[in-house]
Amino acid sequence: MPRTAVGQGSNVYSTRVSDGQGGIVDRGGSLNLAIVGAGYFTVSPPDSSGAPSGGLFFSRNGELTIDKEGFVRSPDNSFVMGIAAGADGVPAGIDPAGLSRISVPFTVIEDGKEIPLSNLEIASDGIMSATYGPDDVRTIARLAIAVFPNQAGLKNMGGGTFTQTDASGVAILGSAGDIGYGTLQSGAVETSNVDITKEMTIMMRSQQQFNGAARLLQTNADMVEKLTR
Repeated sequence: MPRTAVGQGSNVYSTRVSDGQGGIVDRGGSLNLAIVGAGYFTVSPPDSSGAPSGGLFFSRNGELTIDKEGFVRSPDNSFVMGIAAGADGVPAGIDPAGLSRISVPFTVIEDGKEIPLSNLEIASDGIMSATYGPDDVRTIARLAIAVFPNQAGLKNMGGGTFTQTDASGVAILGSAGDIGYGTLQSGAVETSNVDITKEMTIMMRSQQQFNGAARLLQTNADMVEKLTR
């Protein structure tokens, strides 16, 4: 008899996902980012050759780093995706066809001289700017932020990373600060949105309700047994 048959046990049908805003904690460093409001960072894991796999994943973990080649990486070593700046700066919107991994040059050539990177900033709208030497500021890229018709339908891939499903709908890419998208806070990270005390209280209440229901069923069974003797 299957263990999930009536009276023989149970299994987990689904888990409840909380998509509320977590607390914001100052961390320092321009590559530590917190999304204040709706949205996810768009990342692409590397393939066997080390290049972007082409698959897109989504995360709110903004503890970003730059690797030795200048590519911006997420905590799980995926490439952070965005729109690179051109000669006219960064386009206003996010074209999914134009997504690429964000790369920060460590040096630039000016008047035949190599000038090193001296500072990196990310504005609340996701525009990344690099300073070379004392005052040569250059726009690098705009980070892509994704929202979903039903973010509760996202599939958890572990490590705070998600992928879209039929239930979540297709990712809608945009810029931080646009209507329906959160803003970015540099120098901070988002903490867990789970209140342990509240969750423990809910679990204990559920356990008490289950025990009460079990006692009622046992009492009913005892009464039926006495009547049928």
